[in-house]
Amino acid sequence: MEPAHVLAFAAATAREAGALLLDYFGRELEITTKSSAIDLVTSADRAAEALIIERVRARFPDHGVLAEESGQAVTGADQRAPQWIIDPLDGTTNFAHKLPHFCVSIALEDQDGALVGVVHDPARGETFTATRGGGAWLESAITGARQRLRVSDCASLGAAVLATGFSYARARPPSDPAWVDNLAEFVAVTPRLRGVRRAGSAALDLAYVAAGRLDGFWEFHLQPWDTAAGGLLVREAGGELETLTRRSPPWSSRRPDLACAGPNLLPALVQALRAARP
Repeated sequence: MEPAHVLAFAAATAREAGALLLDYFGRELEITTKSSAIDLVTSADRAAEALIIERVRARFPDHGVLAEESGQAVTGADQRAPQWIIDPLDGTTNFAHKLPHFCVSIALEDQDGALVGVVHDPARGETFTATRGGGAWLESAITGARQRLRVSDCASLGAAVLATGFSYARARPPSDPAWVDNLAEFVAVTPRLRGVRRAGSAALDLAYVAAGRLDGFWEFHLQPWDTAAGGLLVREAGGELETLTRRSPPWSSRRPDLACAGPNLLPALVQALRAARP
């Protein structure tokens, strides 16, 4: 399986799904909820996911699929087959409120982790791509430019602009074992930073770290479709990723908590975040 060919397919599929999302954007949507009253899903999410899965199954019928709205569907008999990890619309709340900050995230994982990752921002015409060992890149439909990505060399929290997010699980009662709020970390770290952003799309946050637009990112209660493509972008741009739970294994897209930054900044960021919650 040639990574360049797979990447070309993933990027074309992400752009096609992005064009579909733009057709829906700003229109009246069918909006329902999932895990809580603030966890939204729209008719646009479902339509984009159906398109992506249809393309994947036509091209790679023996591959597995893990998609946000439909869950896991193993299309082949081999459980060790490569798996596509799909978020058809990351930033659904933004989308539903007509905020043009959302994306399509598509990754392909094999036994060694992410092989291909694409994060496509249809509103800005930007496509972030990466292959394992092949670097991370940004292609602009507006300028036609293609540039290699590199994380920032920021080395201190005081000079850093970071991004974070707040899980839908915050809507659950604190007695719920799945409850998490990120407030202790946010309150502890924010005064030490140059700035912090909460834009509402983890996949785009990770792409922006890869591009050096953000110096780092952290969040809890993430899902594989939030991070599989973006995590590969960060790694291929020279960044590092780490879980925040003490004594946890190395980060992978199956880990629900994440901090990432360039190698000069990540140790200080992780230390500050872990110190916020004894």
